[in-house]
Amino acid sequence: MKFQRGSLFKPEKEYYKIAGILLLIGSVQFFLSVTLAEALFPGYSVRNNTLSHLGGSIPVLEPSAAIFNFSVILLGILSLAAVYLILKSGGCRLFSSCLAISAVGALGVGLFPAYTGNPHLFFASLAFLFGSLTAIFSYRLGLNIPIVIVSMVIGLVSLLSLLSLFILGPGTTNPLILYLGIGGTERFIAYPSLFYLAALGGYLTSRGEDWVRIRFTDGYW
Repeated sequence: MKFQRGSLFKPEKEYYKIAGILLLIGSVQFFLSVTLAEALFPGYSVRNNTLSHLGGSIPVLEPSAAIFNFSVILLGILSLAAVYLILKSGGCRLFSSCLAISAVGALGVGLFPAYTGNPHLFFASLAFLFGSLTAIFSYRLGLNIPIVIVSMVIGLVSLLSLLSLFILGPGTTNPLILYLGIGGTERFIAYPSLFYLAALGGYLTSRGEDWVRIRFTDGYW
């Protein structure tokens, strides 16, 4: 059985640009939707309330719940579509698997809001863990050195923040919880990977011909 190491690029099937656009749209719309949902949620605290509280509070507060749940489901769908296109282009299966599992986790977060309990916790854990691994293993897509360094730092920040919850617990014995609160700690887990997903989307979108250079050498506008 042949094991694929890294990415096997297929120029005749270059779907990286489309995949990048999907990742960029998915992550940006999520951040904007979260901001909107927070603004419409009475008394919401970034320190004391988790992201999932927007979509799964009891009683359910609308329109914040609908905005958040729809947004995180859309993020999962667009990420899965990007995985399909990256694999068609010969992208690394390890990276693609991590992104796919993280996307399934995002779908589950939207379909099973916080008030469902264990199902929500399971999917949120998938999204957080494999989201950080997605950033770490993205180097296998053949990225340049600067963005590889950024991906490693961002992925480790997210992963270590998540591990602190498992090792030190969600109480005040955890320094992150003590200083940032549960909401701030969750954002240090989720946001680094999501910000990187937006950056990676922009990077993949720029693959191919350098149209800025061509414009000034061949006169294209």
